[in-house]
Amino acid sequence: MSSPAVVFLDDAPPRRDLLGGKGYGLVRLSVAGLRVPPGFVVTTAAYRAAIPDALRRQIRYRLEGVAPDAPVGDVDRVTAEIRAGIVDATAQHDGRGAVDEAYARLSERCGTEAAVAVRSSSAAEDAADRSFAGEHDTFLWVRGAEDVQRRVRDCWASLFTTRAVHYARGLAGGAVEPAMAVVVQQMVPARSAGVFLTLNPLNGDRSKVVIESVWGLGEPLVSGQVDPDRFLVDKVTGEILRRDVVVKPTRLVTDPGSGRGTAVAAVTDADQQQPSLSDPEIGELVRLARLVERDAGRPQDGEFATEDGAAPGNVFLVQARPETAWSHRAPQPVAAGKTAMDAILGTLSGFGRGGSDPLQRGG
Repeated sequence: MSSPAVVFLDDAPPRRDLLGGKGYGLVRLSVAGLRVPPGFVVTTAAYRAAIPDALRRQIRYRLEGVAPDAPVGDVDRVTAEIRAGIVDATAQHDGRGAVDEAYARLSERCGTEAAVAVRSSSAAEDAADRSFAGEHDTFLWVRGAEDVQRRVRDCWASLFTTRAVHYARGLAGGAVEPAMAVVVQQMVPARSAGVFLTLNPLNGDRSKVVIESVWGLGEPLVSGQVDPDRFLVDKVTGEILRRDVVVKPTRLVTDPGSGRGTAVAAVTDADQQQPSLSDPEIGELVRLARLVERDAGRPQDGEFATEDGAAPGNVFLVQARPETAWSHRAPQPVAAGKTAMDAILGTLSGFGRGGSDPLQRGG
């Protein structure tokens, strides 16, 4: 039986090859009964059906013609031409009807024309031994069937950004044939958003959760454009061990003029130095982080958004993937030959602005 072109998150087979990394992670969260905004996945089967064999051969030929030490400008030119070719060649792809039908169903479920995030979900990303985080494209506050169709094709094309091609070449010599799924998911009108990690990235301590957050949408944090609030929490007791609240003068919001896309807005003077998460929201995130890690069986890197209202009902998970930096290392005692207090003070002293940033990575 052929694979479907579109599947909904709450009714999808847990297959990474079909859903890509993000889609697979979201389906796992949905199956586990966690709070995930509704949405669907345009599967890798739709991508493969949409890309003509002749175009696939041409892409391979063009990439093989780029030397590993070619100037960045040459690689940029080739990848830009490939992306434009994909967008043009897929304008009338066979899966259009299925995408339109799924978007109409999602809008009916939302009670209005759905505002959605359209996110790339490569079949190669977010595996246990690698992460393509930030290598492919995401589009926020997309409205209307035609805009969704265009952004799906843009996500397909983002398989071949310069950064993604460069990263893929380092994995198995770039021999794996790429494929892209696309997640289309209802936007959370984010009061705040951020990321969590179910270990302390400064020392690999798995008894801690680190949470970073900003006002508004989380993309500026995930892409490293802004400094977030940061919280270090004991995973077992839920005690907040460290708070690092920064001045947050701006936030990313829905474009107020069109209701599509995003715009930067000023944060009120009263809120700039206030924490972007309440203690109950932090508690709910730690609870969710524990559940996600337990379900996956390994440390996790997740993204979340909160809307207006009170925890726990206002906290949503929008992504989870395996943590790849520390998880393959042999477990080491946290103290590493020091006293317990030395280890704690060493962790906390590096946790603020003067230390290394625990969660520097792309989206």
